[in-house]
Amino acid sequence: MSDPQMQQTESIRFLVDNIDSGNVVLPEFQRDFVWDIGKTYELFDSLVRDIFIGSIIYGKPSFEITVREVDKRPRKGTGSRAKLETMFFTREEIERKTQINNFRLVLDGQQRATSIYRALKGIDDVWVIIKNEEELTEEIQEEDFKYRLLEEIVHEFTGKEDEDRLSIKLSDAYEISNGDFFEEEIRENYFEKLSFLAGMDEKEIKDSFRRFLVIIKKLNTLYGSEKLLSYYLLNMNTEKFALFFERSNSKGVQLNFIDILAAKLYKGFNLREEIEKLQNSYHITDYKFNREIIVRTISYIISNSKEVDRTYILTNLNYNHFNDYWDIVCKYYKKAIDFLFKGNYILSQSWMPYENMIIPLIIFLKELEGNDFSQMNEKQHEFISYWYWSSILSQRYSSGTNEVIIQDSIVLGKVAKNIRISDKIYFNKIRTQINSFEDILALTKKGSAVYKEILNFTNFNSKGLIDWNNSSKLSFNSKLEDHHIFPKQYIKENYGDDENAISLIDCVANRTLLPKITNIRIGKKAPSEYLTDMKIKNKDIELSLKNHLIPVEILEGLYDDFYYDFVETRAKQIFELIEINIKQREKKILENFFQAPISSNSGNIKVFVTYYNKRIDATFDIETEKVLYNGKKYSVSAAANKAKEDLSGKANLSTNGWKFWKYTTDSGEERSIDDFRKSIIVS
Repeated sequence: MSDPQMQQTESIRFLVDNIDSGNVVLPEFQRDFVWDIGKTYELFDSLVRDIFIGSIIYGKPSFEITVREVDKRPRKGTGSRAKLETMFFTREEIERKTQINNFRLVLDGQQRATSIYRALKGIDDVWVIIKNEEELTEEIQEEDFKYRLLEEIVHEFTGKEDEDRLSIKLSDAYEISNGDFFEEEIRENYFEKLSFLAGMDEKEIKDSFRRFLVIIKKLNTLYGSEKLLSYYLLNMNTEKFALFFERSNSKGVQLNFIDILAAKLYKGFNLREEIEKLQNSYHITDYKFNREIIVRTISYIISNSKEVDRTYILTNLNYNHFNDYWDIVCKYYKKAIDFLFKGNYILSQSWMPYENMIIPLIIFLKELEGNDFSQMNEKQHEFISYWYWSSILSQRYSSGTNEVIIQDSIVLGKVAKNIRISDKIYFNKIRTQINSFEDILALTKKGSAVYKEILNFTNFNSKGLIDWNNSSKLSFNSKLEDHHIFPKQYIKENYGDDENAISLIDCVANRTLLPKITNIRIGKKAPSEYLTDMKIKNKDIELSLKNHLIPVEILEGLYDDFYYDFVETRAKQIFELIEINIKQREKKILENFFQAPISSNSGNIKVFVTYYNKRIDATFDIETEKVLYNGKKYSVSAAANKAKEDLSGKANLSTNGWKFWKYTTDSGEERSIDDFRKSIIVS
């Protein structure tokens, strides 16, 4: 008989089923579910790639205990602040449930377990995006689609459908695999709702549906794989239970891929020494330089705007590249931080929502005439500001970060050269997802990028936050805390029976950035009480409150007994500023920076494709949507299949011709002819 405390495995489906049946629960004192949605995307990417994600540790207690359900609440809106159900079980009930139902507690790994459950049950929208045929290696393209591994064909996991790629929501796949659906039902209820299908002909739709079904089967296999989740099952008494939680927080040292790169470059470029020199240069000790930002920027430059991922970096970059580009990239990096701070986009690097957004800013500087932000024209400045705030509020850096870095770097490089953007869908991708003040009330997790953005946006709107003790402007990288305006303990003591108020204790509308020492002195007093104390030292405290977008009536005690009214009022005020500074500028940004890739729906253009390292040229008729190849006219996809057959010697190689054939824009950019189909649909 196997030792129950040895490592074992179970499937995702088994875990989800057991959470549904109440056989897997959490100890009541476990911390809340705190993972940002981006962590869930990374988790499923790791599962698909068979990367070890750590073991889940279950416990079978031999004592009475109160447990609570796994967090099934929506992230925002109705029910997001509902109280989680708790249950008390006697020792006898625990013993019976563990023997009959395999009842167990999640001691470690609840963030992973909860993320998996929420994705498969549709509480969180998690989409798997499949690569288009032309994005695959030639070796994989030669395989029949049904024999390809998920790892080979997955582009990314993200929070919404990709209009340019076949996309499947994980919860849909779970629902389909658990149901007894006919193909017609799957097609009507799930597949035909995809916007990816817009403009496709009948054959393309048929091929896409076949692929859709194959992916469903592959995901079903993934969900049912017994080896996917490893776990330990511990039988423990109260003493062991306590010891486990005392000792389970120790962490080992993790090797970063930059450390491996440093060893590779050491012969001709000492990366560790150079980053230390950089950190000590400029005589600015407050600046923190992230070596990964510099490395990925150099990778972008060397790869001609195509690669920033670790595989490319470790395989292709050498010390000559770093000797050539290190100094200039570091110079632009410093300028980018200067711009963000002096423009009040950030008050502290530690509170910057997405550090990777510095890379597109560096590329903007590289392409800008004069290589300095002072050389921007007003339209360029407007775009940078809109792009920065709107990109954060769209959470587009929460997933697929490498592709997003490349896409934004290309776009900002064009803006720097006053070249308009021909991809209208790009503007949809950076559109804010904050659509009401209630979305702001739902922001309670300080690790969330949008939470951080709201705090920084307050700083931006006020042209720099000031302290409350003396109304002096807060300095860069001050030791800041997200101070509770209504102190946490005050709310607990005065609103203990009000679940709505308790759920909003950590709401971002009740937070503002202040120096740590100021925050400590506030304690648990009523807002009017501690602010009146501060007014003795700072007679202009009303000015400080306005600067932090806090209603000055709070000083008079008008909100002391009306906490919800306070956070609602402040959330509405913040949302109004988002409307004015971001949402209402969408149309103007589109007018100033979008230009359709084609000016008419007729005429011929030269198209080409590179396949098997060979180039083929052809002609595309915009009006008839036919391709003239080797003297014959074909449909777009048939021409692609014929070209692939001629180059590879293999027949029946199906592909999406709209993504396969490329053309060159007036600005020299290579794009797929899908622009011609999408231009009519999107405009």
